[in-house]
Amino acid sequence: MDIDYEELYKWVDNHTISRPKRNLNRDFSDAVPLAEILKQHYPRLVELHNYSPGNAFSNKMINWNTINKKVLNKLGINLNKKKQEDLALGKPEAIAKLLNMIKTKVESKSARGDEKDQGNKVYYIENCNNLSSAEDIVPIKVNNGSEMVDKKLVPAELFENMEKEIAQKEEAVNLLTGKVEHLEKLIAIKDERIKDLTTQMQAVINSTSGSTANLMSPKTRFFKNLF
Repeated sequence: MDIDYEELYKWVDNHTISRPKRNLNRDFSDAVPLAEILKQHYPRLVELHNYSPGNAFSNKMINWNTINKKVLNKLGINLNKKKQEDLALGKPEAIAKLLNMIKTKVESKSARGDEKDQGNKVYYIENCNNLSSAEDIVPIKVNNGSEMVDKKLVPAELFENMEKEIAQKEEAVNLLTGKVEHLEKLIAIKDERIKDLTTQMQAVINSTSGSTANLMSPKTRFFKNLF
């Protein structure tokens, strides 16, 4: 597939990412900017705390492996190990090819959405008894093979708001989980440090006790042993 680099760069520039866009191959080599772009189009697939920026090749490979499994595979894109290595090494055209595929996916998704009448689109949900805007919810029965199942018809706007709220709560939970894991690591490091200091202190005490014993005169040691 031929790449229109001018259009691709314009598409990338339309996204907000956490670092300046200077060199596409180098800037995207740790997968973090790509995760930030994908987050804007597929918020429920991307958890940004899974991707840590860094220059180490091993760290970059972890990021690429994660984004491949958790996000790209679900979009119908699969990166083998060689492609992941090329991306982590910042090889020419590696990231451009991937970005062009993602751009095509996003534009196709947007086109499908534009073709539908969003105002008339509805979803149905099972067991939704506690939803707000109850006047917008229409109870229906759906033939589910051998039985009729109670479902409720929900307007697209309400359903999408629910999805956004769920995504926000999931992100908040993920952030808190990340903070807890970080604190647990700090506690483990402090415990290890305390253990090391305790060992060192005991060694100093033992050394001091031995030195004191050696400084005793023969007479003092005789009476000490006697009593």
